Amino acid sequence: MLECIKSHLIAIPNNRQKDGTLKLKAQGSANNMFKSYVHMLISMGKDVVFIAHASEDQSGDQVIYRPDLGGKNRNELYRIADIMGYLTTVRTQEGKSARVINFNPSDTHHAKNAGALGGETGEVWVPDLKTNPMFLADLIKQAKDHINTLTPEQLAEQKAQEELANWRQSCEEANHAGDINDLTESILELKEHRYYQTMRQMLVWNADKRLGCVFDKEKNRWFGPKEFFAITDQQRDELQVFITERGLDVKTICEHFGIDALTQIEVSKLDSVKQDIEMIAYEVNLA
Repeated sequence: MLECIKSHLIAIPNNRQKDGTLKLKAQGSANNMFKSYVHMLISMGKDVVFIAHASEDQSGDQVIYRPDLGGKNRNELYRIADIMGYLTTVRTQEGKSARVINFNPSDTHHAKNAGALGGETGEVWVPDLKTNPMFLADLIKQAKDHINTLTPEQLAEQKAQEELANWRQSCEEANHAGDINDLTESILELKEHRYYQTMRQMLVWNADKRLGCVFDKEKNRWFGPKEFFAITDQQRDELQVFITERGLDVKTICEHFGIDALTQIEVSKLDSVKQDIEMIAYEVNLA
């Protein structure tokens, strides 16, 4: 649904950037149109249910199951939804196959449980739908009944805490600059969130410190770290001779540049490094 809205907006020239993608303002408009449509359905007394396949994403050694949607779409749906469950198949003690929906989030899957479904575990076993055709309707009613027992303040705090936890999980699962850019676009909609500053700090830390991405202010996008190309062994040997000829030693030079070995010097910076060595030698001779 959200992609259809974006396809409509991108057909308007003023909404496109030079590379053909949607401008940030247009992306915000698409999200607002999507939310307005869903809220219109809700105001009409409709229960809106979204169903998506699960994608397997790798985060280190951990496999994570989450809705197979683009990052921006997934984050948008998460904010709108009251509950989100991960449907999977398990083996019972009797050795039979059974279906269960997990509504509590974990390290292995995304979920949301404002409706307190499934008790402490958040697990709801799926019955035979032939004999229980109203299972989903009953589940939605149970969640709504619980939500209606909360005060507006309790509901707002619970929702904010769940969104913060989901945001942390999404940031930690980001694997490249593309994921970070999706989150950056999503956070534009969260400036009024009570945990906005914390969420922003999480995003920047994961982008900068964990992934080593670099933010381009002109393009307003994150880019992955440049690939490091070290000097070759031959260049290292030549640099050692260059250092010795100027009355210096390799240990002193490595300490000056904060490296353990000359092979940690990037090849593109070799000329600059030699200029610095010349300056060091000049200052030593003056002393």
